[in-house]
Amino acid sequence: MHNTTYLNYVNYFIHPDKLVNTIYALCLMVMGYIVAKRLSIIADRAFAKRFTRHQTMLIRRSVFYFIFTIFAVISLQHIGFQLSVLLGAAGVFTVAISFASQTAASNLISGIFLLFEHPFKVGDTVEVKGITGVVDSIDLLSTKLKTPDNKLVRIPNEAMIKSEITNLSYFATRRLDIIILVAYDCNITEVKDMLLEIADNCPHVLKDPPPNVTMNSFVNSAMELKFMAWVNTTEVSAARNALQETIKRQFDKAGIESPVSQFSVQRFVNETMK
Repeated sequence: MHNTTYLNYVNYFIHPDKLVNTIYALCLMVMGYIVAKRLSIIADRAFAKRFTRHQTMLIRRSVFYFIFTIFAVISLQHIGFQLSVLLGAAGVFTVAISFASQTAASNLISGIFLLFEHPFKVGDTVEVKGITGVVDSIDLLSTKLKTPDNKLVRIPNEAMIKSEITNLSYFATRRLDIIILVAYDCNITEVKDMLLEIADNCPHVLKDPPPNVTMNSFVNSAMELKFMAWVNTTEVSAARNALQETIKRQFDKAGIESPVSQFSVQRFVNETMK
């Protein structure tokens, strides 16, 4: 019976009329791909200003797969495949996949939860499981992050749901904290005044809330100061770099030194003697 079915398919494709139908079906699928791609781009442009990047991406993909599926079904029907058979095979395949891959099902459900909870969107900078990166895409099975060194990290949605997610881009402003060590013999009041003056002259630092400097702790023969300044979220890296460079120049000019950690020196000596 299997051999007969195979011969029927062979005769079907080598017959001139059937061959023309097959070529026509292939051209129809190619045209469907082009039309679906074009309509998805149009939908992306139409909804880009009304929805978030994540929502626009989902709309674009939904339009593409919907249009392409219609063309694919029409093409398969044109060469003799029955729609009922295709739907039955798809149903059996779906059930088999569901039983065979519990992890995929869990990631799919987690992706739906992320879609409705909406803790972040495409383009946000997030920190998950010790990984910091920009959200590149949010799919049904996984979320992809682009790290600062241009690496793509794929995190399953199940892990995203179970992990603590820090959205660094959620609010328009962020507090920038810089830890500074100064020697005990430094005039703490002058150091604080100098840091506040640096913040006032920095174009990235916001005036409200005002910057602040507090005594954080005493560590290894040094005083640890916490320099806090509010900046726009999009300017965090630029503000940190500008402030740290200015602090270094001003400290060198004023003769303020950061003491070397005794622990680090002792550890270096011990490792050298081994």
